[in-house]
Amino acid sequence: MEMDSSGEQTPWQRLGHRFTLGLRARDEAEWLPSGDAFGDPARRTRQLAEKARLFDRRHGEVFAATPEGLSASREVLSMVTAYLQTHHGAALAAPDPSLHPLESAARLVPEDLLLLAPRARPDDPDILDWCLVAAALAFPAHWVLAEKMGRPLAGIHEPVPHYATQLEAPMDRFFTRMQVGPISHRWNWSVVTTDGLFTPHRTRRAPLRPGAGIEDIFVRMESQTLRKLAGSGQILFTIRTYVEPLGRWADVPGAMESLVDTLDRMTPQMRDYKGVALYEDALRAHVATGR
Repeated sequence: MEMDSSGEQTPWQRLGHRFTLGLRARDEAEWLPSGDAFGDPARRTRQLAEKARLFDRRHGEVFAATPEGLSASREVLSMVTAYLQTHHGAALAAPDPSLHPLESAARLVPEDLLLLAPRARPDDPDILDWCLVAAALAFPAHWVLAEKMGRPLAGIHEPVPHYATQLEAPMDRFFTRMQVGPISHRWNWSVVTTDGLFTPHRTRRAPLRPGAGIEDIFVRMESQTLRKLAGSGQILFTIRTYVEPLGRWADVPGAMESLVDTLDRMTPQMRDYKGVALYEDALRAHVATGR
């Protein structure tokens, strides 16, 4: 299991609120794990079914690819298939030749799969721009795929407060210097007011109803990996999404108080970006009353 949710440390206590890359090495055997990070054995099946439904019914919103990403997509399909056979013991049918290879790969795993290709930067030959050229993104966290296609990392992260000053340069350097072989992993977390997985539109976030409690608040976590592909030289970004009720940590001593403190230490821009005002009253009322 990737993260122990039953122990004394909550996701916000473990990961903090600091805006950093926070990358760690990940073993090949743990690249696309079969287990659930929070002990829900049925979640994988539910998410695969939800992905299939979205690909079938809302394809233009969850899948996009350019010719530049086709070779890398074939490479990803081969890698994912081999991984599932080797590490999950899966017996897989031949991929549907009518599907794009990246979609075929994405239908096999709960992870979303995104490909970024390098492009020369005229103002700095030592750093490349990494642009989104193909994506199977069934579970977006408040970003619209069509608006991000073809854009470099800075453009993809344009709405994120402090990205340009704190993360743009180290992110570009890390991607440019990435080698084939190593897998990098990080967790990302946010507090949300829905347990829905397909949430592309930030402007459509809804505040909690009056009198709502922490049972209406959720923690959305993304287990993300990055690896450079040997054949194409493109970078594959995988995202496995978990949404857990905030209440599962309600009995951890000091957990809710520490979350309030974490939110208080965010900048005003980050609080607005994270939608803190949508649920803050309910969280503070719970801390004040214990219910």
